[in-house]
Amino acid sequence: MVYDYENMEKNIKRLCVMDFDGTLMNSPEPEQGKVQWSEKMGRQYPYSGWWGRPESLDLDVFDIKPFPSVLNQLKKESTTPDTYVLILTSRMEKLRTEVQAVLDANSISADKLDMKRAEGNKGVKVLRYVQQFPDLEEINVYEDRDIDIEAYENIRNQIPEGIVFNIYLAANGKLSLLEAKSKLLSIINEEIQKFI
Repeated sequence: MVYDYENMEKNIKRLCVMDFDGTLMNSPEPEQGKVQWSEKMGRQYPYSGWWGRPESLDLDVFDIKPFPSVLNQLKKESTTPDTYVLILTSRMEKLRTEVQAVLDANSISADKLDMKRAEGNKGVKVLRYVQQFPDLEEINVYEDRDIDIEAYENIRNQIPEGIVFNIYLAANGKLSLLEAKSKLLSIINEEIQKFI
């Protein structure tokens, strides 16, 4: 796929923000993962941490696959015109090679893979993309972690008027819409409540 990067920002009307671990990918959790790693490697897992370690994404140890229904949603988003697809993960930048290897092994592509650095939570990052794409009409975020969903909820009132902001909770490969509101709809609902 060839992108016209100069004109791309002018055409983007939809932003899809997909989390990696637990949302798109059925990644090994620390408890089971450490046991599997130890069995496969024939020695005790040597670290206390998990998510920040390249071993947690070792494709020689783990067969890391996407959740089928979430992958289908990602494909649907990717084929929707004027949509920018972002995989936004809390994995550290130092694990970019490993995260990309998992995506490549599963033939998953996106417009950008955004890794964790020190520049704020996922909500703050989404606001930066909102500034980058001035013609946005819709934002769909897909996330499994409460802390990140809270970060998205906390930016809801900072999303410009007229942009629909949908937050989808991912749980074991199932997606459910938490709330679909634009700022305008929120204002209308507040005014209606005043009369009721």
